[in-house]
Amino acid sequence: MLKNILIRWFLIASVLFASIYFILPTYKYYLYSSDSDFSYLATEYENKSIKLGLDLKGGVYIVLELDYLSYFTNLINPKLSAEHKSEFKKIINQVISESTKQSSDILYTLKTTSNNQKINLNKYFSNLHRSKQSKSNEEIIDLLEIEKKQSMISILDVMRNRIENHNQYGVGEPSVQKLGSDRLVVELAGITNPNKVKEYIQRTAEFKLSLVELRNQFINIITTIDNANLSEYKLINFNNPEESLLLSGFGSDFSVLPENEKIANMIFTQAIENNVIPIQYQILWANKRINPNAENSPRAIFLVRTKSVISGGQIKEPKATISDYGNNDAGKWLVNLDMSKEGKIKWSRFTGENIGRKVAIVLDNKVYMSPTIQTKISSGGTQISGFANKQEAEDIAAVLKAGELAAPINILQVSYIGPSLGQDSIDSGSFSLLLGLVFVLIFMIIYYNFSGVIAGTALLLNILFVLAILITMDAVLTLPGIAGLLLTVGMAVDANVIIFERIREEIKSGKNILSSITSGYDRAFITILDANVTTLLTAFILSFIGSGAIKGFATTLSIGIICSMFTAIFITKTIFITLLWQFNIKKLSI
Repeated sequence: MLKNILIRWFLIASVLFASIYFILPTYKYYLYSSDSDFSYLATEYENKSIKLGLDLKGGVYIVLELDYLSYFTNLINPKLSAEHKSEFKKIINQVISESTKQSSDILYTLKTTSNNQKINLNKYFSNLHRSKQSKSNEEIIDLLEIEKKQSMISILDVMRNRIENHNQYGVGEPSVQKLGSDRLVVELAGITNPNKVKEYIQRTAEFKLSLVELRNQFINIITTIDNANLSEYKLINFNNPEESLLLSGFGSDFSVLPENEKIANMIFTQAIENNVIPIQYQILWANKRINPNAENSPRAIFLVRTKSVISGGQIKEPKATISDYGNNDAGKWLVNLDMSKEGKIKWSRFTGENIGRKVAIVLDNKVYMSPTIQTKISSGGTQISGFANKQEAEDIAAVLKAGELAAPINILQVSYIGPSLGQDSIDSGSFSLLLGLVFVLIFMIIYYNFSGVIAGTALLLNILFVLAILITMDAVLTLPGIAGLLLTVGMAVDANVIIFERIREEIKSGKNILSSITSGYDRAFITILDANVTTLLTAFILSFIGSGAIKGFATTLSIGIICSMFTAIFITKTIFITLLWQFNIKKLSI
């Protein structure tokens, strides 16, 4: 008997001390956070404390929508003429406008518009099927629907990976979920700078390595653009160089001053729309100005091959790191990349054939750097430099690791929830939990006397164990999670009520106290197990299928049910048996 009791208490003590160990950092974090004199100590415990959700900690709520103009433009047959592409853009802009006015599905509006205006969609989307026969508008819409569903699934996966791979935005389990057929909702707790998050989330992460064209070819393209008379301004004015929009030198073939960037970009856009620039070339801007510290520093532009040598799908293991000493970027942040087997073969052949030429490292149509190929590179190892700080390098590494978005996305809504609102939720939720706990304890003590005190002790331990497990799981506590804790209190008390009523019945039947306690627990066990298992199954289903608030509620409830089984059955029985053995109680206060 003594050996059995000691084993029980050893197990209880082990679980208790482990729970205190995991909860202590949370206690210290909130203790020091509330005291301005010791607030600097709070950061030491922040990562080990319990994570709070958006509704408790505050943060950013973002609604994203598929960029239909870019999406459909990318889907149309690439062999179409510039005239037909421009024609299709007008159709899509009209469809988007009508869809927004009528709050209707974009594909339904496209089908209705094309049928009403006798537009043959197969002319634009014949590349979506392999059939030699023309498809009807309804069949093309079905194909577009399939493409859209696959793209949204891909965007959802990439967005989740992107956020989880990032150390700043991957707090606990950020909520990224689908909303309707073409929208996503992203919830990030604890974020205080919505603008940085917006920029990070919207990155398409289209990565490529492309050959930079020689200066003479660039001059020919610029001359062709100027001769097309797209603007009153000239990119290069040979008669009066001071009136040229483009500058020579500054470490690149051409660059543009800040005050001329908007005009130059407008001319390049018109040149693309009017098919002035050959499709095998692109004019891209540098990611940063030549001298980022100077306000009037020019920004370089590059003429690169449209067809990339290496694309995002051929890179792997991007990692942000500090450059070693002994080179030009010593001490600066950069991103190391490796390549797939296919990428290494292409990269080796390309570098061997283009020694002395420049290659542009491009991300989201911006040139991050343009190093000169000094020798044939067979290893596939590549570096991207030119980052302002650690955060920017880690951002790029995270989006490259997560992969490219299947299509561009637009931000429809950004809501910033301040910490003060979250604190109100914490205060009200904590007060509700405390109030419910106090009323339950008072009822149990009044109705079951000293046995009610034992039940109350088990109840407090139950909450302690639940919080400790949530911390070890790196789970996020939300307002619905607090509701789950409240329900756990009720479930735990319900188990004790069933046990105590069984013990009362056994005592009334004339059994001694030890037999009554043993029989009471044995007979109540099946009833408690049946009730808890059915609730647990429901909670598990909600946890796996649900998301956001539902998942938080289900997770807390599941943990609470398991802990309540341990506290209500194992711990309270151990206390009863210990009191009987230690004090030889003749009458049970129940």
